[in-house]
Amino acid sequence: MSARRLWVVRGTPEQTAAAARAAVGDAAVLWVDDAASARAALGTTVDAAVVSLHEALDPDLLGQVQGAVVAGGALVLRLPPAGAPAPGRARLAAWPYGPDDVGQRFWARLQRWAAQADPWPAAPLRPQPRPAGGTAEQARLVDALAATLGGEAPARVVVTADRGRGKSSALGLALARCAGRRAITAASPAAAAEGVRFGGVPYLEPEAALAEDLDVLVVDEAAQLSVPLLQRLVARHPRARLAFATTVRGYEGTGRGFALRFCAWLAEQPVALQVHALTAPIRFDPDDPLERALYSLLALDAEPGPAGQGAGQGATLDRDRLAADEAQLRALFGLLVHAHYRTTPADLHRLLDAPNLAVHALLDGPHPVAASLVAAEGGLPRELAERLVRGERLVGHALPETLAVHLGHPDAATLRMWRSVRTAAHPDRRGEGLGSALVAHVHAAATAADPPLDLLGTVFGATPALLRWRRAQGYALVRVGVSRGSRTGEPAAVMLRPLSPPAHALLATLRAELARDLPDQLALFDGDGLDPALRAALVDGLPPPAPFTEAAVRDAVEGYVFGARPLDAAVAAVRHVVLAHPEALDRLPPSDRALIRDRVVDGWTGGRWRCATGPDAAAPTVPAVMRALRRAGGPCGASWRASRPAGPARPTAACSGSRPWTARSGCRSET
Repeated sequence: MSARRLWVVRGTPEQTAAAARAAVGDAAVLWVDDAASARAALGTTVDAAVVSLHEALDPDLLGQVQGAVVAGGALVLRLPPAGAPAPGRARLAAWPYGPDDVGQRFWARLQRWAAQADPWPAAPLRPQPRPAGGTAEQARLVDALAATLGGEAPARVVVTADRGRGKSSALGLALARCAGRRAITAASPAAAAEGVRFGGVPYLEPEAALAEDLDVLVVDEAAQLSVPLLQRLVARHPRARLAFATTVRGYEGTGRGFALRFCAWLAEQPVALQVHALTAPIRFDPDDPLERALYSLLALDAEPGPAGQGAGQGATLDRDRLAADEAQLRALFGLLVHAHYRTTPADLHRLLDAPNLAVHALLDGPHPVAASLVAAEGGLPRELAERLVRGERLVGHALPETLAVHLGHPDAATLRMWRSVRTAAHPDRRGEGLGSALVAHVHAAATAADPPLDLLGTVFGATPALLRWRRAQGYALVRVGVSRGSRTGEPAAVMLRPLSPPAHALLATLRAELARDLPDQLALFDGDGLDPALRAALVDGLPPPAPFTEAAVRDAVEGYVFGARPLDAAVAAVRHVVLAHPEALDRLPPSDRALIRDRVVDGWTGGRWRCATGPDAAAPTVPAVMRALRRAGGPCGASWRASRPAGPARPTAACSGSRPWTARSGCRSET
């Protein structure tokens, strides 16, 4: 097979589109302008992929589409004229920064890479021969998987491969040869599409797979799921044949954290572990130069540098120097890749260019042995904080949004804060206190910040160990998110470390409110497999609960029914109102009335909603149920507002509870 090529054309969008059309001729082409069109590349084979970078710079697009191009084909990049600024910089412009404040370091990196492109073709690309089936390596894997997964004994199998090796289709072909109750799960339907197509088996969301009794379960792109969630899948199906597959160097996230933590745990379980790897690409030659160049550009093959032996010197890295030092950049990004189950090329872009992001590290000589990304957030004007409560979204201010919207404290968003985005220690030196030393360095930098900071915070998937570790660094829990997405696997924990008197006062208030609300919030987990050790860690050390005043009930109910507050952050107050106004509940349609009773009064979980509503019900999915709950809560909220003394109109009551919140109307749909 012949090598794939990189062609680059510059000019206006119209000029580059015309040139690209002429270059690809009658060949099969994938035209990529955004993430949606890039997802169409999954599982496809094309002669050329034409990627437009005129409107936005999305590094993940390049990682997604390159595997679809067959040998002898071409990846065609449509770029603005030479010297043009990076496109789409508003996507990283966190307030108060504007697009001009966003860095262009990754754009410069891409320009250097594009300068090495192949010569522009003199004649149109001809259709290329298609691979005749898969590789012999893939066929052997299908036979091995079918024998194992089609047997009667419990089995645990791991399959790893780079993109374009036929991993997902091999899993599907093997499943098609198995009997019994079979399914594929993944973080999204798109990630499982190839296995479903070749296997003729259903796709289940991970939480749904936990509710089913299965004989054979394949988890595709398993690195996108958290280790606790993968462990729960294993524990739920002790007698089943389970296969876990992942792309080890792909846009969807690394498989190396998966291998370091989950596979090590799986190997210690009573059922013997089988491990398979696919190395030969199906659509192009091994060691293809285009694939090799893209891995370098996107740092998909980044690895931590030397582990060193010293404690390391804390430093705030200059990102211009970091971008110019390829060895240090790859070593630092390699730390983040190993530490987090889903690190993508877009994270490299943010690391280099987001104006509110800082990179802290412990350096052993020039080598980073621990790294932390810290985002400067908050300091919002009061009017902007109120708009958050009314449903507006703001780039790059996750922690202020949580405090204002989820916890009902708009004033908290006016405080200046730093949020820990990622913290990673060298995989060969975990347990040596490097993480704690790095956090101490970040705290020292925060104390010296100008203008002064009010608080430090972090949001992460809660585990007992992480909660203990953060508490040891001086952080206190203020929120527990009840929703457990397929990628997080555990509830989100929000923890704060106050620095200023207003932040200390805020923390005391939030802790008392958490003590009041957490029992009702945790009730939403009942029957959903919340680890008892995690439950104990969440309630550990809580102060006496705050009183549930009329004002607190009003704010929480109106924030949910008429505003942007999620149910889990208002469930205690909503339950109070529902029980106090049975006449409003009785006036609802039967389906809405059942939803409120089941979820708000009885605390049913998402899986039980599906069982209760059935495939023909009006609200068969969790997002639909959440929309129906908000809509159905309108009459109860109206009864609550009518029953209390008249007062000043609240800004969050601008929408009717009879319709969901949407971006255009000013009302938000909870999805």
